[in-house]
Amino acid sequence: IGEALQINTSLQTLDVSGSRISDDGVIAFIESLKINRTLKKLSLSYNSFRHLVVDVTDQSVDMSNRQLGDIGIVLISSLLHCNTNVYKLDISYNRVSDIGAAAISECLKKNITLQELNICRNA
Repeated sequence: IGEALQINTSLQTLDVSGSRISDDGVIAFIESLKINRTLKKLSLSYNSFRHLVVDVTDQSVDMSNRQLGDIGIVLISSLLHCNTNVYKLDISYNRVSDIGAAAISECLKKNITLQELNICRNA
């Protein structure tokens, strides 16, 4: 799926909930999302890294207290890399380390739309 997302120009919603996606699979999604510009909503619920549904067509995205960890935050950062819809993002209480913080930092270098970011309580 990761390879297909790199060349697909029409898919806007993808739900791969409960698909037992491994960490390597998540990394493949992340790499694909750096290239894909059409996907607006991705659901990765009930996989090894908890529940993750990100709708980047919403202006306010609340992903707080979902125990996403670094892998989830890296994925969200990839989705927001070139996104122009999300103005507010809450990723507080997700056990984010320096790795996740670095991903958000890189995202902020490219994303010019995000105006409010809550990343508190991620120790």
